[in-house]
Amino acid sequence: MRFYARQPEIRGPSPVFPFTSAARPRALLLSVFLLAAGPTPAIQEWECIAAPGGEGWACQPATATGIRKAKEATAAVPERPAPAPGKAASPPPGRSSRASTPPPAIPATTPPPEERPAPGTVPQPPPRRGAPPPATNVGTESTPPSSTMPQAEESPPAKAGSSQPAPPSSADEGKAQANPEEAEASLTGWLPDLDENMQWEQCRLASVPPVVIRTQGDALEAEADAMELEQDTERVHLQGRVVLEGSGARIHANAITYESEQRHLLSDQPLLIESGDLRLLAGEGEFYPGEHRGRMDQVEYRLLEPRARGTASVVELQDRKHSRFEEPTFTTCPPGNNGFVLQAKEMEIDREEMVGHFKGAKLKFLGMPIFYAPKLSIPLTDERRSGLLVPSVGYSSSNGFDLAVPYYFNLAPNYDATVTARILSKRGLLLGGEFRYLQPRHRGSLFAEILPSDRLYDGNEPRGAFHAQNRSNLGRGLRASLDLNWVSDDQYLEDLGHSLAVTSTRHLRNRAALTWSRRDWDLLAEVRHYNTLDETIPADERPYSLLPRVAFDWNSHSRNTPLYYGFNGEFAHFYRKDSTTGQRVDLQPKISLPLHHGWYYVEPALSARYTTYSLQDQLPGYDSSPDRATYTASIDSGLFFDRTVNWFDQSLTHTLEPRAFYVYTPYENQDDIPLFDTSLLDFTFDNLFRGNRFNGPDRVGDANQLALALTSRVISDTHGRELLRASIGQIFYFEDLRVQLDPDTPPLDNGSSSVIAEVATELFENWLLRAGVQVDPHNEERKLRQGLAQATWHGDGGEIFHASWRLREDALEQTDLAAIWPVSEKLKLIGRWYYSVEESRTLEAVAGVEYGDCCWRLRTVVRRYLDGPGDAYNNSLLLELELNGLGALGNDIDKFLDRTIYGY
Repeated sequence: MRFYARQPEIRGPSPVFPFTSAARPRALLLSVFLLAAGPTPAIQEWECIAAPGGEGWACQPATATGIRKAKEATAAVPERPAPAPGKAASPPPGRSSRASTPPPAIPATTPPPEERPAPGTVPQPPPRRGAPPPATNVGTESTPPSSTMPQAEESPPAKAGSSQPAPPSSADEGKAQANPEEAEASLTGWLPDLDENMQWEQCRLASVPPVVIRTQGDALEAEADAMELEQDTERVHLQGRVVLEGSGARIHANAITYESEQRHLLSDQPLLIESGDLRLLAGEGEFYPGEHRGRMDQVEYRLLEPRARGTASVVELQDRKHSRFEEPTFTTCPPGNNGFVLQAKEMEIDREEMVGHFKGAKLKFLGMPIFYAPKLSIPLTDERRSGLLVPSVGYSSSNGFDLAVPYYFNLAPNYDATVTARILSKRGLLLGGEFRYLQPRHRGSLFAEILPSDRLYDGNEPRGAFHAQNRSNLGRGLRASLDLNWVSDDQYLEDLGHSLAVTSTRHLRNRAALTWSRRDWDLLAEVRHYNTLDETIPADERPYSLLPRVAFDWNSHSRNTPLYYGFNGEFAHFYRKDSTTGQRVDLQPKISLPLHHGWYYVEPALSARYTTYSLQDQLPGYDSSPDRATYTASIDSGLFFDRTVNWFDQSLTHTLEPRAFYVYTPYENQDDIPLFDTSLLDFTFDNLFRGNRFNGPDRVGDANQLALALTSRVISDTHGRELLRASIGQIFYFEDLRVQLDPDTPPLDNGSSSVIAEVATELFENWLLRAGVQVDPHNEERKLRQGLAQATWHGDGGEIFHASWRLREDALEQTDLAAIWPVSEKLKLIGRWYYSVEESRTLEAVAGVEYGDCCWRLRTVVRRYLDGPGDAYNNSLLLELELNGLGALGNDIDKFLDRTIYGY
């Protein structure tokens, strides 16, 4: 161990040592302990000369020759008289301090051993860094202290302008005794801030870098204003702004006693210990550096990972990775905010496993106990650990009180499981489990739940659900996927689902697929089956199962010409109960010649299509082996014009992009072909430029038409973001459209399609505006076929506002209003109203409130939504208490808002 004694006023390459009489070296030499790893101290000799101003001695290690000469000079030089009290003596000119008399007038910053305060008392604080030393002198060994140190009442007052303060009077001492808090503050005021770099102002938990210890191994290094050495007991007393570093820790204190034989540090005054990601501010304590263990009383602590704080009556450091706290408190709230506090009888911090273990844990929220656990473990990092997860609590009119308690199993780094017990007060106990796995080539999950007995369901059979998912990468472009879904009855999702999307599910899809992808081609083989939950759906409206389907897709281009060519082929077997079934083969070769330049492009294309069927249970009068052969020729073209404009003090690029698309497909009678998986495409702007108005092989629409469109964009020159896009387009038919889904539907002879227009803009700060309409000029009664209007605003203070309207002719007309609005720094209001104009009823209504800060948040949401396709409504109450760093108690309202409120 290496000790340094400071003298703030002296600066230079060598340290300056102020010592008391008990630690003053004999005769010419200064002895300093250098404590190695073992308990036996080694003594090194130092040569000293008077420092400038007579305020100390500048010392450097003495050589063996210098020591011998110094000892010889000591015997030859006669003793000099002791200096007068208060006057600093100097060595003879040109001579070093290696004289027969020791260096006089050495400033003392600590009292000699006989004057040290008794344990438990509050001594006077040492001078702060840069402050002048007290005007007192320490006598030599041959001169009694009383003859060299004047008494306080005999000391004259300090002169005006003097750098030395007057000695403290008895009145000052009385003040110190009358104000112990001020004296205690003076003792701890110079210590480092316990919350340094903790970044409490940030809401999200952030790990703080641990303290860096420069001293390696078991070596110790200390700095202090003064030092006392007891040679008989081998104790070193460090006094005044002590900083000790080594053995993986850094200690700050006003006074520390070091027992070299036991390698033991002891302080009866406030001290601060930094070790790894743990900071301790204690009233007193002891520490064994070699073993990195110790005990501290009346402790305030900080954990740097995660960012947490608390207090404890006693803290025991057991080793570098383990510590024990008695009567601790624990919170991640910033200082001054005790929104929630975890109290316990005992806490153990395991920094090897990064987990905290609590015994007799009691969680208080706003001073009120809300949770108790005899034993509780809290992970200190985001790493997965086995244990009880935060329960989920809610209420609904169909299920009653809803409590779900999940337990998590961290089985291995690449797979885990969660088992959940869910109590539904109106139905019974629902048990569920999920298993997840991750392999180098496979990932997936298994989920199952069972309700052994449902008090509200007709029948005594158990109810349950199952889901399995797998994704595999088998190498060399070969991939496999699996999706399985099953429920015990048609009402299961309606009764036990959590959202409108789930409860409205009408078909469950099961699929297994294998794909093989290379540079120019893809091969797909799949099996797909649907379970229809709504038995009221007619058989001819239910989806077909694919048992199986094989598809091949090849695309390439010529290296010597700009030609692109490809081929699509498919074989599929369709099955549906009580319906026409059979096999379909579809073949489609194609070729195109894209010619692209900077301001225009032209792309002619040609494709042929042959489709053949082998049908069973075909309707009477229809062909059981129909086929179809046709072709499609098209030419796509466009122009690009742009200019630079300056709008809203921004440099922008404004474009104008006209486009023309012509397509021709001859008419082929397809009345004998059933509809397995084909439907009419939605009429959108992008679908103006498709060669077939149907989305499956069962229908190829006849076409002799020209689509004309115009698009204009505004693009930021600064960041390249599209700020405005407006498009309008229409199709002009040169022949009637004869191919329809239903053979009984008459041909379309309007001569043109509806006009489609779309616009989207982000020109206005924080706003996203979108709109689109489909206007039919041939319908006098209702020209508007489809419509969409949407406005979303994100405020700088976390505000979210969303309003939308959509219309689809003869299908739906709906409005959606939603908002999350901060009323103050702690209070937010939540709301949504989803309404069907056509049915004149609310589809879903949500109202909620959120209150809290960075430390905790309490959210409650009341929800009313349709329980299914019928008229029944379900009412539910969602409640969530989120404690920063500990998780959330109640429903996961974040996920609910994410799927409910657009833009959340």
